[in-house]
Amino acid sequence: MRTLTALLSLALIGAPAALCAHPHVFVDTGLRLVLDDQRRVTGVEVTWKYDDLYSLLVMQDMGLDDDGDGALTPAELAQIDGWDMNWIEGYEGDLYLSTSEGAPIALAPPTPLSTEVEDGRLVSRHLRPLASPVAADGLVLRAFDPEFYTAYDLTLGIDLPPACKADVTLPDKGDAYREAQEIMAAFPEDAEEVPLLGHVFAETVSVTCASAG
Repeated sequence: MRTLTALLSLALIGAPAALCAHPHVFVDTGLRLVLDDQRRVTGVEVTWKYDDLYSLLVMQDMGLDDDGDGALTPAELAQIDGWDMNWIEGYEGDLYLSTSEGAPIALAPPTPLSTEVEDGRLVSRHLRPLASPVAADGLVLRAFDPEFYTAYDLTLGIDLPPACKADVTLPDKGDAYREAQEIMAAFPEDAEEVPLLGHVFAETVSVTCASAG
C-alpha cells in the first residue's frame, strides 16, 4: 500500500485477526470519470481527503508544519506533493472497476495531480487511466482496501458526464458484519496475513447513461 500506511501496518504484524478487523485510516473519497471525444471513459480522477489524525502523522513523519497550524508553506507543499503515490508492487490503488456483468476492467498506474491541505487534512488527487477505453453506461466502481486497514467513504461525490447517473449501493451493516465475522472465524489464527474484509463494507457505484439522441 502507500508508504506510510505500510510502515504503520508493521505495528499490527503478529496481532490477533480481531485487532485488524476495523480500519485505522479514514478517507473521504471523490471519483470523476474522464472521457475522450467519443464519450468513452479513459480514466478516473480520484480525490482522497485523509482524516485529521493520519494527516497529522504524515506531516510529522515528514518533518512538516513545525508551527502546528495545520497549513503548509509552498516549499512544504512541494516536498509533500505525490507523497502517497509511492505504491508497493501489487497494490491496486484501492479502486476496482468492472462491467455490469462483473468482468474486471484493468487500470494503469497512477498519475499524481496535486496535494493540498484543507483544515489540517491532506487532500491528494491522482488519475487512474484505463488500459483501454470503455463505455460509461454499465460501469461499476468500488473504492476499498481489501485488508480493511483504510476505509473509503464516497462523501466527496461522483462526477459523471451529462446524461449519466450513479446509483450508489450501501452495504447492509448487519449483513456486512455477519459476513465479516464468518470470514474471520474461518481465518487461521496463526496466519501472517490479515483477513480480507474490505469488499464486505464497500459502497458500489453503478453508472447508467441515457442513449444519445
